[in-house]
Amino acid sequence: MQIFTVPFEEHFYVKLNNHIVKIITFPTTEYGNIKFGIEASRDVEIHREEIYEFIQSQKEALTEKP
Repeated sequence: MQIFTVPFEEHFYVKLNNHIVKIITFPTTEYGNIKFGIEASRDVEIHREEIYEFIQSQKEALTEKP
């Protein structure tokens, strides 16, 4: 895991499977919290961790059935 320090409302880019994804951080009204905005082409799937894990478990369940 890599940890980045990025000023608020500054963006950085991540390369995922030959796609460039733009990530921007911005503060919330709640003290100490931040949010991330993600800008990517439509063919890049972006999910929260729990949604990703659910999708993966569904895929595994489908491949395990005879």
